[in-house]
Amino acid sequence: MLILGNGRLVTRDEKNPYLENGAVAIDGNTIVKVGSCEEVKAAYPDAEFIDAKGNVIMPAFINAHEHIYSSFARGMAINGYDPKGFLDILDGMWWTIDRNLTLHDTYLSAMATYIDCIRNGVTTIFDHHASFGSITGSLFEIEKAAKETGVRSCLCYEISDRDGKDKARASVMENAEFIRYALKDDSGMIAGMMGMHAQFTISNETMELAAANKPDGVGYHIHVAEGIEDLHHCLKHYGKRIVDRLMDCGILGEKTLLGHCIYINEHEMDLIKETNTMVVHNPESNMGNACGCPPTMHIVHKGILTGLGTDGYTHDMTESYKVANVLHKHHLCDANAAWGEVPQMLLRGTQRLQTAISNRNWAY
Repeated sequence: MLILGNGRLVTRDEKNPYLENGAVAIDGNTIVKVGSCEEVKAAYPDAEFIDAKGNVIMPAFINAHEHIYSSFARGMAINGYDPKGFLDILDGMWWTIDRNLTLHDTYLSAMATYIDCIRNGVTTIFDHHASFGSITGSLFEIEKAAKETGVRSCLCYEISDRDGKDKARASVMENAEFIRYALKDDSGMIAGMMGMHAQFTISNETMELAAANKPDGVGYHIHVAEGIEDLHHCLKHYGKRIVDRLMDCGILGEKTLLGHCIYINEHEMDLIKETNTMVVHNPESNMGNACGCPPTMHIVHKGILTGLGTDGYTHDMTESYKVANVLHKHHLCDANAAWGEVPQMLLRGTQRLQTAISNRNWAY
């Protein structure tokens, strides 16, 4: 038995969210009691005591949208890379990296990411993987690193037609195989989703293939309206907005995760709300890629379950918290914006989100 105490205790209990001098009693991997330092020590007088010395004690963070393979972009310089817009960034940087990844590269990128996650107090991630150089078995390489480091992981592979139909099919099958594997796992440490890049790189044929091979009980993880080009493509080729197309393809639902949602309108928000679909905000990525600022404050105010992610830009959720806070103040010209909404996304939204997807309460 172990007690971590004499710290400023932050909980996820709405009735008792904060204790100035709190403690947590831990038996193995299970938290057995949370309360004041005095009452927890009295309940377990023989437990080993670790003094937090007035520092913060709180549940670990959850990163609701991550890209593990992005660890290889750190410090990278690509010859001739001079992006003029978001599509240039995708093709010139990210797709160039993922087309050259081997399975071992994927494993190493996962180890680097997980180590950074642990350093930053992140113990659960939702990863959206791409390695079109080596698709089959790639999610299992990430899972191997997850087991070695002890980070809970919900994994998916990014389905896309951008490198042809054969690789799109292989991506669907990688998702399906890993989902079936994860559904049989009883450790509470692994889950799977049907991953999709974005509607502008996925044909109706591939959408149907993914739906036909998705095991029951799981949802989709897809980028939505991250760039204006995504919206323009959907309007031009399908005569409808992005969320409408996803609705028609059966993508929306209570276990589906939509990343970004920068260029969505009121009608699309209503569809997301009505279908209990979830959204993830990635502020640093949106700024770094010059994509724009999403209407996240309005999305939250509409009651749409919204989590916070990093999109692989960082593995530090407090950095994402900070950037989100200042981004929406600046964008809305409102000094009071985001004070309540961003902590809600970080501390409550991500927890509810992972519970909805996994049917388990992963966070500790």
